[in-house]
Amino acid sequence: MLLIAAMIGGGGFIAVKYLLDWGYNPYQVMLGRFFVAMVCLSLVYHKKLRQITKKEWKMGGILGVLLAATFILLTVGLQYTTPSVNAFLCNTQAAIVPFICWAFFRQRPMTSCFLAAFLTLFGVALLSVTKDFRIDFGAILSFGAAAVFSMQMVFMGKAVRECDSVNIALVEHFTVTIISCFLVAATGIHMPPLNGAAIVSFLFVGIFCTAVYFVLQSIGQQYTSANKTAIIITSESIFAAMLSVLFYGERMGWRGFLGCGIIFAAMLLAEKPIGKTVDTEEKIG
Repeated sequence: MLLIAAMIGGGGFIAVKYLLDWGYNPYQVMLGRFFVAMVCLSLVYHKKLRQITKKEWKMGGILGVLLAATFILLTVGLQYTTPSVNAFLCNTQAAIVPFICWAFFRQRPMTSCFLAAFLTLFGVALLSVTKDFRIDFGAILSFGAAAVFSMQMVFMGKAVRECDSVNIALVEHFTVTIISCFLVAATGIHMPPLNGAAIVSFLFVGIFCTAVYFVLQSIGQQYTSANKTAIIITSESIFAAMLSVLFYGERMGWRGFLGCGIIFAAMLLAEKPIGKTVDTEEKIG
């Protein structure tokens, strides 16, 4: 489920890039995708809306705030740095999550998770970093996006063990949609005309890259740890790179292909225990 989510999420980068090229600002794109996702989820799971408990509203609300903060930091950071730096730093959650779990929940990761995190970091660097790499204000915001998304993954691991995963996703999307409305109202509501291509793009990122994506993440994370989730989700960069070559005309050299291979190897390594296993994930609840 997580791998399918990563495939879908990789395609979302292309659709969002086209929407930005057509004149929509990042907050309008954020509002459009989460509004479509919220409507889609509400139609499919309308019977579950009345079953949402106070605890699910609370946990889903916290996850929604973290997710909104991730998108805000990611999009604003892109305004102050290059796309390569933004892409690299926003895909470092695989190297952050194990240490968050260790610091807050005393879950010492397996040796394979540390090695897989390092390989993932190296693979994303090969895939994304160019000679223009530099540390600036935008880079700090981009790394902040990865840190917040890492916290979202860790907290999701706790939430899906105590609450219904679909209910969590419903509340999460509702929260981000409300926050997006305030952001659009504060930054200006003027939007380019909606043409057929823009409508298709909004529907694609809303239904598949947001609604389906986070439902798959919520359900899939019930069956694995936050550490492995972070590494698998990082494979988005592989699918984004391949789809960008096919549908956006971007060229990928030997470094890109090597980076994809290393990230894939890291995913396999994360699933293969090395050394003594210390797994206290089940004790979170």
